[in-house]
Amino acid sequence: YDRELQRQFQDRRSLIDNLPEATRRGELSVYLQPKVRLPSRKIYGFEALVRWDRDGRTVMPDEFIMIAEESGMVTEVDTYVLVEAARTVAAWNALHGTAYHLSVNLSALNFTSQGMVETVRHAIEESRIDPTLLTLEITETLELRDWPTAQSTIRRLRARGCRISIAEFGTGYSSLAYLRLVGADELKVDRSLIGEVAVSDEARFIVDAVLDVGRNIGMEVLVEGVETSEQARVLEEMGVRLAQGYLFGQPQPAEEALSLAAGTAGRATDDLAG
Repeated sequence: YDRELQRQFQDRRSLIDNLPEATRRGELSVYLQPKVRLPSRKIYGFEALVRWDRDGRTVMPDEFIMIAEESGMVTEVDTYVLVEAARTVAAWNALHGTAYHLSVNLSALNFTSQGMVETVRHAIEESRIDPTLLTLEITETLELRDWPTAQSTIRRLRARGCRISIAEFGTGYSSLAYLRLVGADELKVDRSLIGEVAVSDEARFIVDAVLDVGRNIGMEVLVEGVETSEQARVLEEMGVRLAQGYLFGQPQPAEEALSLAAGTAGRATDDLAG
């Protein structure tokens, strides 16, 4: 008997038991983190993230998304985030005349689900978001085992105008074969490759190689996990044009993130006018 293992098991069991009711009780919240263009650092879009407000405590995705995948409940979580984020960003764009992009993480399990295309269609029609502004990110926490179904799903989503991004590249099951088979529009370089890019020649060499691969097969490349001005400067010199990270903005509740972006854009316009 191990008291700590017993506690961990009970916590895990409790999360599994409570998660199905979380969306119905309004406990899940959509947060947005800005994505910027370099070198201007102008916000062009957001990544949708999820938080679970449980018993007065904010549960981070790292604590429950893997459990949701393993227990088969991740589809419900992903669908909730997709619908809510699309509705919020589309409403903001319509009201303010903006054209913010939105990217939403989807588990690899969803890309082998026959209902994924219908779910995305419903989210687009209900929110009235421009599908060309919607990017669906394939996360690599699980390996894609049913490639024919996944490829069919991806083709149908792209036919609807959506973009596909391979997230967390450099971790998990990412490989050159993965890039070829998925046929995505965007390659998202994982933060684990960025941490030492400002101080290590080897780190820069690896990132530069990933950039070359993405460009040579016609994919846009977004670098996430940018936390310092020095990292941003080095990445700009390497030709990175799309970035995300705490340097440009932390995840905020959706409406707050959009309002903050509007304020930032206003200040940038005033600076240029001055």
